[in-house]
Amino acid sequence: TNMSTCATSKLTSLCSGNYRGCVTSSSLLSSTSTRHAHKKKKINRRLISTSRPSASPSAHATSSGVMEGVGTIVDGSWCDEFAHLNDRLPHEPLALPQINSTCRVVLVRHGQSTWNAEGRMQGCSDISVLTEKGQGQAAKTRDMLMNVKYDALHHSPLKRAAETAQIVWGDGRDGSPVHVHASLREIDLYTFQGLLKNEGVEKYPDEYALWKDTPADFAVDVGNRVHRPVVELWYRGSLAWQHVLEDADGGVAESRLVVAHNAINQAMICTALGLPPRFFRKVLQSNAAASALTFSPASEEGGQVGVSVGAINATPGVRSLRPRSGAPAQVLLVRHVDVDSKDGYAEASRVAVLLRKCSVSTVCACTSRNTLTTAGALVEELRAKPPPIGSFVTSAETLDDLEGGESLLRTKSARLLVMENLAAPEGEAWERSSEAWAALCEEADAAPIGSSLVAFASAEVIAAIVCRALGVEDSQAPATIASLQGDMPYGALSCILRPKGGTEGFLRCYNTGTV
Repeated sequence: TNMSTCATSKLTSLCSGNYRGCVTSSSLLSSTSTRHAHKKKKINRRLISTSRPSASPSAHATSSGVMEGVGTIVDGSWCDEFAHLNDRLPHEPLALPQINSTCRVVLVRHGQSTWNAEGRMQGCSDISVLTEKGQGQAAKTRDMLMNVKYDALHHSPLKRAAETAQIVWGDGRDGSPVHVHASLREIDLYTFQGLLKNEGVEKYPDEYALWKDTPADFAVDVGNRVHRPVVELWYRGSLAWQHVLEDADGGVAESRLVVAHNAINQAMICTALGLPPRFFRKVLQSNAAASALTFSPASEEGGQVGVSVGAINATPGVRSLRPRSGAPAQVLLVRHVDVDSKDGYAEASRVAVLLRKCSVSTVCACTSRNTLTTAGALVEELRAKPPPIGSFVTSAETLDDLEGGESLLRTKSARLLVMENLAAPEGEAWERSSEAWAALCEEADAAPIGSSLVAFASAEVIAAIVCRALGVEDSQAPATIASLQGDMPYGALSCILRPKGGTEGFLRCYNTGTV
């Protein structure tokens, strides 16, 4: 497509006013499958054939200073293949659509792209494609999700997401509907698209500083209009939910796979939870990582649709749990196991083996039986197989010694700390989470660089600590805690990253290993 022209007739022919109808003949997924009828309700979709700029290893600027192929400014307005949709609006997000049946949605970000590897700002441009590494990441995610059943696939029209969708969706799903939504494209970054990060700093120092520090305030001057990309994205994320959940009305529980991008996935997760644009970048989305949310019908007519978080940014193995080299200690939150269940002790041992690979420096737990037993399994694992940071030696012989009052057990390189503020009566977790999070931050600051602090607690306490770490406001906390704790299984692991001395953090993953 020649992006230097933006004829109205061509824009009209692209989607004929149908927001969802941006299906391209160049899509890696067969356009024929897109036209399969939904099991419960036939959906008519128009197929559109558009040409796209091919991937190019080099960046060429147009006379306006914008990279060729990512868009251009025409008559004072930004022009690209999505301009006619008129969805770049700084509006408040829409409420989730009403549904009549439970619907589970698995969100996947595309694998590493060529521009990810180069460090370019992609936005909604469609020049980059998956690297070999990105294809491998998508294949591993497909294997991780092998046992998940889907009734439909929804994906972004951009090549990097379409290719990831093809890999994750796999074979053997003939007859299942495939939908391509323009609302699932990546954030619109306008003139920033195609820039290397250092180029953004050099060309737009003030704007780039906002983009990095307070992205919700980030604005881009485009001809006669000032765009606020993150605010617009939040509105578009809510539009995407209208499309993905549109047909969840058949009275039968369904599961849907959505393959899109980093920023739009963040916006969808946050708008589903009612969190505003300032939470951009607080819920990380790694290449080919998966998140899962379950939506349930409102309990009363016109009420709010129920949302329960199954996982956020889950990756195969321990990729999303290993501490980052040279970074301040991360905080790993683990739901204790039920030791009275048949597999309780086996589950505690499984969690301990997984955590041994995470350079644990500090283990925190309250004195409840379930929590101490789960923490004890980790202690025994670290004793038997010392982590890379050193051996684990404690002065206590049994867990009874802990319950007898010894609160801090010093070791050569790790320690077991009993923290009573990790326990809270039902309904009081939010009030107590401030003290618990402050204590965890203090311990993390004292822990070795590149290590993990592990805290064992109940589902409600973990959800409350996550809300506190992200900076959720008091008025929003009860609903967010309810959504976060709803689908948390025993042994689920979550990770919070934070700068040393900081009080707010970033959610690296939530309930990983449970998609």
